[in-house]
Amino acid sequence: MSRTLDTFLRPGLLAAAIALSAPLASPSLMAAEQATTARTYNLPAGSLSTTLNQIASQSGITLAIDPALVAGKSSAPVSGTFEGTTALREALRGTGLQLQQSGGGAYALVPVVEGALTLGDVNVNASAVAEGSEAAGYVSENISNVGALGSMKLQDTPYSMSVTSQALLKNMQATSLDDVFKRNPFTQMFSPTGAGYASAVNIRGFSGAGNLNIANDGLRFSTLADAGNFLEETEQLEVITGLTGFLYGPATPGGLANYVLKRPTYDTYRSVTVGNAGGDNYYLHGDFGGKIDDEGKFAYRLNLLTQDGQTAIDMQKRRRELISLAVDWNVSDDLQIQFDASHKKTEIHGLTSYWFFGDQGLRPRASQLDNNKLYSQKWAFSDNETDKGGVRATWRLNDTFTLRGAFATQKFTEENTYTGPTVYSPGVYTQPLYAFAPIEHQENSAYLFLDAAFATGAIGHKMTLGYQGNDSRVKQYEDHIPSDGSQYADVGGGALPFGNSEQVSKPGYSIGHGSKHLASTSQSNNFLIGDVITFNDQWSSIVGVTRTQIKSYANDFIYSSPAKKTRYDESKTSPSVSLIYKPVPWLTTYATYIEGLQAGGTAPYNAMNAGELFAPQVSKQYEVGAKATVGDALLTLALFNIEKPNGYLDGDMVYTESGTQVNNGLEFSVTGKVTPQLTVIGGFTLLDPKVKDADNKANDGNAPVDVAKQLAKLYAEYDINAVPGLALTGGAFYTGKQYTDVANDYQLPSFTTFDAGARYRMKVSQNDLTLRMNVSNLANKDYWLNSHYLGDPRTVQFSAQLEF
Repeated sequence: MSRTLDTFLRPGLLAAAIALSAPLASPSLMAAEQATTARTYNLPAGSLSTTLNQIASQSGITLAIDPALVAGKSSAPVSGTFEGTTALREALRGTGLQLQQSGGGAYALVPVVEGALTLGDVNVNASAVAEGSEAAGYVSENISNVGALGSMKLQDTPYSMSVTSQALLKNMQATSLDDVFKRNPFTQMFSPTGAGYASAVNIRGFSGAGNLNIANDGLRFSTLADAGNFLEETEQLEVITGLTGFLYGPATPGGLANYVLKRPTYDTYRSVTVGNAGGDNYYLHGDFGGKIDDEGKFAYRLNLLTQDGQTAIDMQKRRRELISLAVDWNVSDDLQIQFDASHKKTEIHGLTSYWFFGDQGLRPRASQLDNNKLYSQKWAFSDNETDKGGVRATWRLNDTFTLRGAFATQKFTEENTYTGPTVYSPGVYTQPLYAFAPIEHQENSAYLFLDAAFATGAIGHKMTLGYQGNDSRVKQYEDHIPSDGSQYADVGGGALPFGNSEQVSKPGYSIGHGSKHLASTSQSNNFLIGDVITFNDQWSSIVGVTRTQIKSYANDFIYSSPAKKTRYDESKTSPSVSLIYKPVPWLTTYATYIEGLQAGGTAPYNAMNAGELFAPQVSKQYEVGAKATVGDALLTLALFNIEKPNGYLDGDMVYTESGTQVNNGLEFSVTGKVTPQLTVIGGFTLLDPKVKDADNKANDGNAPVDVAKQLAKLYAEYDINAVPGLALTGGAFYTGKQYTDVANDYQLPSFTTFDAGARYRMKVSQNDLTLRMNVSNLANKDYWLNSHYLGDPRTVQFSAQLEF
């Protein structure tokens, strides 16, 4: 990217954004905004105050009610599935009152003015226009949890964000994050699910397994904990690209995925899906919800999953199981307490081959290898098991103050053994053994926020004061790896030619029978204050400051003798400032500066200095962007500049940190209906990533390894009007060239893959039956996903879902 753009993205950014936006017209902003995800209501006519408070509490809407306005009034019945604000308007029918936005995303009640032009009452049924649905073009208007800021309208967030709704997760038959990130134009896959690790993607030019931060309903967890997140229990997936420290606490600058758990339904819901995830890998998923008692004080959501069988890769097997329960307790009109608990297990045998080249010049073309062949051993495995429980509460103290709190704890274990094909000689590879004993993780996460919605004169405020915290403890066996010399030894007994694979018996070795010791701990404490300030219909701002503390400890008793112990305890105060301008109701422009402290890198298990802990780091980000609702589609544009200390695995397999990675880039996306029949989800990313001031001056200005400078993706659905219920689906996904070494002497060619599929929905005894089918990598293209993994082969997925 040019020096001009680099300069633009630096300190003059705020002034530039204002200057560009100021000449535009600025009529009044629409008062009506939809709130959080659609819910099903069955509320009879009753006390207006009680009904309004119940809807506002369940929908997460801040609603100020003047008792004098509602005294003695009765609500209209509310029956159906509605967005939060639509449900409130339903209850207000015939009362002479209407909703009015009062700043900071809050609402108030005002009398209907006689003779004024008002919108007619509209009964919006979720099957037609619920946000995130097929009918809405998968456009989700609201984010359930923008970290500390709580729920916000997507278009008005001054961050680059995307939402994958429950409807889209179902229709893309997503069984892993691979299926989501494959279609996201801002994410580049780093390792496939079959490799057996937690989700790993490159975002905004930051590559590696640790650059996707994870949250569950706003609670931060470590990246490795993502192995315990299943999309089958997820209502929607919210992805922020870039720095998120102010919103979620210490985090790396790549991006963050927030899993929004499915909440209970208040009408009976039953869904059973039978499907195939590719090859002979079949699954059965049940999703059930409803009220527990007649009054609806208690409601539940239960998800069950079993999956097993061979994948599209020969001899690879994937097995998963899930039981997940969520319960709502509506204690009163002002207090709701939510509980959730789950057990999940994943087993993958015959791991996707992890290739290592001692010299990148020895890499064969992808076409010289078979993408559906296993170049490791079928007994190589990755197993993980997760048990999680949590509680959260929202308490409206009065019309001004709301208290939000949450706590979750989880325990998960991971164990893996693999044989990675390794190349040191032309045309042949060996299979060294990498065996590791089970690792036990215990992790807790919590937050407590006090929100205040008020006004100072004509200026509206939604202020948040609170705390976010996370702590984790990791235990390992002292015999974590074999001590008999079998570790790193070739299991195949000799070099094999490219294209050939050979299965051998599992070698005998002993691990995980000694004593278990504390290997590492990590604790983060984040105190913050933030304010969403609404100056008028056009101008608003989000300002905040955090005080972050990171305490970490590493006890490397496995690879070092005597044990090498490292401790860090560092704190930093970090600002975040956003300026938002809405020249017209359908267009939001913004400029944001954010910085944050995050944990330093840890040398990965395949590094010569595995387990070494590095000091906490500070990253900075400038971003300007725009979001526009055009017709039935949401368009987003963001330009960004990020600086982060650089960490990498060098040619000697030693993890080190040297210099600064400076990434400039541009992101564009479109989601929604282009025509009544055509829905598109796509966009592109353009990157200029560079490493500067590294110890090796010869590499100054080079691009980081395994980062594509261009991504372009398009997924589309077309409804066939001649055959009601039938839709054709498909997509094209492009990844640009990427370097495989820090010196930038070798690079992988770009590649494009295509998908094609169909969906058909019909009625069976008054119930909805949906049949889905998709073929990914339609042409069965051979390609390198990055320097370590081959791309997946052609894969056929199909499913049948009955909702009754």
